[in-house]
Amino acid sequence: MIHNAETLLLRDGGSCVIRSVEPEDAPRMLQYMKNMLGETPFLLRTPEEFDYTPEEESRILEKRKNDPRSLMLLAERDGQIIACADVQSHGSKSRVWHRAELGISVRKDFWHQGIGSALMERLIAFSAQCGFEQIELTASQKNRRALNLYMKYGFAVYGTRPHGMKYPDGSYGDDYLMVKMLP
Repeated sequence: MIHNAETLLLRDGGSCVIRSVEPEDAPRMLQYMKNMLGETPFLLRTPEEFDYTPEEESRILEKRKNDPRSLMLLAERDGQIIACADVQSHGSKSRVWHRAELGISVRKDFWHQGIGSALMERLIAFSAQCGFEQIELTASQKNRRALNLYMKYGFAVYGTRPHGMKYPDGSYGDDYLMVKMLP
């Protein structure tokens, strides 16, 4: 789905543009994801495991753009992607047609600027317009900042996945399974 570009004023007095991700954003999206994966232990992959080619990423972005039940947004400032968020159908089968999955990431140097909230608001509104009845996500139990954002927007923990992630040092992190019911 397409979301027209809009300017968001940030708490630091600057601004960024929020818009749909386009297939031609593939090289910058790959760089953004590699940076994000190196910046936080709370995402599913390591930078080394994110090995799409620009062509593969472009095809993925094209498919998402053309899916009426999917929205992938980015926030950019001065030509740099500083955040990305998406929501998509949990699947095409009738028994899960009512469910959506959400993911979001914001570069560390842009935390506390209102970007995460702006992206959440747009994804929740889009989900409601699509007729989804619930939005689901998984979050690391240790990721307090993300958990606070999700709870601010009405997500509730409905379960815990023990040892959801295993880190290079052999330690584990539990995941929270979260859901937001839509009206």
